[in-house]
Amino acid sequence: MKKALITGASSGIGRSMSFSLASMGHELILVARRLQRLEELKKELLSLYPHLKIKLIDSDVNSPDLGKRIAEASNEKIDVLINNAGLALGKDFVQDSQWSDLEMMIQTNIMANFKLVHLVLPWMLKHGEGDIINLCSVAGHHSYQGGAVYCATKHAVHSFTQALREETCGKNIRIMQISPGMVETEFSLTRFKGDQTTAENVYAGMKALSADDIADMMQFMLSRPRHVVIDEIITMPMAQGSPTKVVRSN
Repeated sequence: MKKALITGASSGIGRSMSFSLASMGHELILVARRLQRLEELKKELLSLYPHLKIKLIDSDVNSPDLGKRIAEASNEKIDVLINNAGLALGKDFVQDSQWSDLEMMIQTNIMANFKLVHLVLPWMLKHGEGDIINLCSVAGHHSYQGGAVYCATKHAVHSFTQALREETCGKNIRIMQISPGMVETEFSLTRFKGDQTTAENVYAGMKALSADDIADMMQFMLSRPRHVVIDEIITMPMAQGSPTKVVRSN
């Protein structure tokens, strides 16, 4: 039985991936800030998979004691890391942005991502096997106005993942990433700080990807034979041509 660590597990893509990995028989270590949601998720998972082993860590990925808690929960063995936690805050131009928002994106999308890899990768190398999937974004390939820092953080994740792939080549460690376009989750609600109308308008007049769509792709990546590495999946809904090109129905 493999152990899988998922960050941002209580909602969206992380939540969907929890069900995907449970269906593969993996023991789960689920990290998220909202304990109640984690407990509800655990209850749902156990109703489907009664013998599934699940450990919950209620923590922000930026918490300084997260590494210690993961080490204790996993006994320093993680077979699959889904580096999913991330966020965008606002769409203001840089000069109009709040520095606290920019700092939070940098800390969460870059530093927390890198720290988790830095923590888990030595364990994978010691045990001789592992899979890491970093959740990136099409914003890691194409920048757009109003998203300067968010795009920069995803460019950083993209570059980090590419370099990591070279560094671990030949060591039975698969380094992969998935870069989605528009996925209808709580992402926009977070970005616009709870403004439900603005968040819903992001997906108005088009069919966005769902969290389950992304989880299906991640499961495909993990289920390939060991010699097969899906380096990256870039995916967008049919109605989206780029981060700034979306065709909507009237």
